[in-house]
Amino acid sequence: MAGRALRVSTAVVLVVGLALAFVAARDDPLELLCYFTIQVDLAYLVVLPIGSADRPRTALTVYLVVTGLVFVLVLANPWSGYSMVATADARGTVSDAGNLLLHVVAPPLATADWLTRRPRTAPPRTYAVSLLAYPLLWLTAILLRAAGSDPTQERYLYPFLDVNRLGYPTVVVNALVFATLVLLLGLTAARLSRPAPAARLP
Repeated sequence: MAGRALRVSTAVVLVVGLALAFVAARDDPLELLCYFTIQVDLAYLVVLPIGSADRPRTALTVYLVVTGLVFVLVLANPWSGYSMVATADARGTVSDAGNLLLHVVAPPLATADWLTRRPRTAPPRTYAVSLLAYPLLWLTAILLRAAGSDPTQERYLYPFLDVNRLGYPTVVVNALVFATLVLLLGLTAARLSRPAPAARLP
């Protein structure tokens, strides 16, 4: 019963958060689909009802937690150096409410849901490394998209990926930091997926 309530709560939070995000981005809703958070949230809503999709659900839960940590520690942190709190396009009542739901409320709910429905079998040792495939593909697409656009427009989506301002070496370092976070969370999830050892008989 608790697991079902968690799934429903997570779905409601994501749907409302996404709706608010698209309302806030009404001038260019297609641009919103390029964001890592939005892609992960939409994919999670698709996978959520599938009870047997352990590995995709685990991957998406890891990505959700990553988006939450990056938002809280980097994008919404005025002392991070990559804060977006002063960016007019990223602020507003509707946008702030959507960000709160998608980055602060949804990740803990998704984590709690995953913990109540942990995979019964542990993934292979390479699983944590495989979690880097999608973020790497996304990063490549975003950088290529920005490189081929008008340099006077802001097309890098996130300030820590802004090659024009930071240069490729810094962007690569930032990407490696986030890749390390994905790896650590993936390893943790793999560890938690292992069933508890049976109690030994005396």
